[in-house]
Amino acid sequence: MSNPPRPSSRSIAFTVPTHLAEALQETVDDFFARAAGGTTPAQRAAEIRAQNRDASLDSLAHLLDVAEGNSRQARVAAQFLAGLYNGDDFPFSLPDFRRLDDDLLEHCLQVLRLDRRHATEVQRYFPNGETRWLAMIRRWGLSDEPTHTPLPDDDVVHSCQYENKLDAPGYRDVTLFVKVAVGVDDVRSLGLALSAADSERLAADLVAVHRLAWTRGKPLDADEKETRPAWL
Repeated sequence: MSNPPRPSSRSIAFTVPTHLAEALQETVDDFFARAAGGTTPAQRAAEIRAQNRDASLDSLAHLLDVAEGNSRQARVAAQFLAGLYNGDDFPFSLPDFRRLDDDLLEHCLQVLRLDRRHATEVQRYFPNGETRWLAMIRRWGLSDEPTHTPLPDDDVVHSCQYENKLDAPGYRDVTLFVKVAVGVDDVRSLGLALSAADSERLAADLVAVHRLAWTRGKPLDADEKETRPAWL
């Protein structure tokens, strides 16, 4: 049985006053004694960093699984991972964190701790990582989104009332019909045709708004006897 390789070593020399030589030798002896038992502060710090790195890699793998899946939060996870991959082309909006459940948010924070060290690009932790990231980006249509969508001015935001929907069995595309008040005496009925991807985004955004409002207590616009909806 071959002996394990010995760690590399480096010679270090100090010149100290004679009266401090004994104290230095005691310090060196104490260091080697503690190093042999793995109890020096530097060793403990390295172990903590290694544990954090392992946990972060587990979180990264979990988020990738979510982004490649079909859960209601898969698209947000994909947007987050795409932002880490290329923040210039796929900027991630911080308010989107509100759309995530608490556990997925913690996974994202753990991955951010990993990424801030810039040890390697996130996709390089996985075999064929580049291919998986590009497939994820294509699947969710992230490359087709504008980098910034300006909000409309206040004078073009109108009060509306949801009326009905039109859909075809087996298809996910849907048309929503709403009444829009464009003026004091001008109310118009409009149909909004939404694709499957846009329908998912709309549903996720609406749920996120309601969930956030209820996590802070009873919403300010809730009735006195109103309770948290079961669908949240």
